[in-house]
Amino acid sequence: MTPVRAYGSIGELCIALAHRWEPERLFVIFTAYFDESDTHGSAPTLIMSTYLGHAYQWRRFETKLARLQRDFGFKVFHGKDFRARRGEFSGWADEKCSALIGHLTDLVSADLTRGLSVHLEHARYIGEYRSPPHPPKMHFDSQYGVCFRACLGGIFEALENRGNRYRLNVVIESGHTNVRDCIRIWDEIKEGFRLAGMNLLGDITISSKEDSAPLMVADMLAYAHSRMRVAVKDGTINAESMRVDPSTTKGAIAYLELKEDALAKLKADRAEYARIKHEAYQAAGRAKKGVAALAASSS
Repeated sequence: MTPVRAYGSIGELCIALAHRWEPERLFVIFTAYFDESDTHGSAPTLIMSTYLGHAYQWRRFETKLARLQRDFGFKVFHGKDFRARRGEFSGWADEKCSALIGHLTDLVSADLTRGLSVHLEHARYIGEYRSPPHPPKMHFDSQYGVCFRACLGGIFEALENRGNRYRLNVVIESGHTNVRDCIRIWDEIKEGFRLAGMNLLGDITISSKEDSAPLMVADMLAYAHSRMRVAVKDGTINAESMRVDPSTTKGAIAYLELKEDALAKLKADRAEYARIKHEAYQAAGRAKKGVAALAASSS
């Protein structure tokens, strides 16, 4: 946490969050790193994962991650390469792979706030979200974008006990066809917060693992979620035995499940938000014309 002082960008941010100056007020800058898995093929079950932490947690995490990279002899964790034992992971024994995953798991559990992961089947996306009715002029989220919204919802829930005392930034892995859809979604949600009088969202950045090392653990979580789904399907593990309460477990992973009506509700909520925003713009336009007319009649 950062103590607020009466000058510079920290003070300005506090005023933006609190809408008044409170020298004793504390706020936290959080960053969430996103990556995805299983995006190939014409009808993929897409997995998106994110890890959330505040600035000090990520600084400490990156120091420890660099030590693991040196000790295990790799530069970038790519789930696809790791699974196929290719590239930097070519020739790795099962024991070494298991040891790396164990160390990374311990690292995020000890140092980060929360992990979140969600999956969405392509058939469900098409059948429940992209199917009629089609609200007029609504920009449909991609399957990738819907997963991004779901993860953001989990993050907001994790941070809700902080009220307005945080600012959230997002870094998302580059390369996916629909990655820029997340920028549109981020801007839409950011505007919604702003209209509600809350300035909680900061920047969204598209980056690579080479430039943003914490993306590696988002990739690891997406990889682990993919492997877990396979194991649950073939009966190797029982999903119920893995459940924990992420709100009471530091660094716990929340595997988000989209409710039966979640996608239909998302479509309806977005259509309603577009209607409210349109009416607000119309009202603002009428007010502006009224002020102009009043000024003209007074001159």
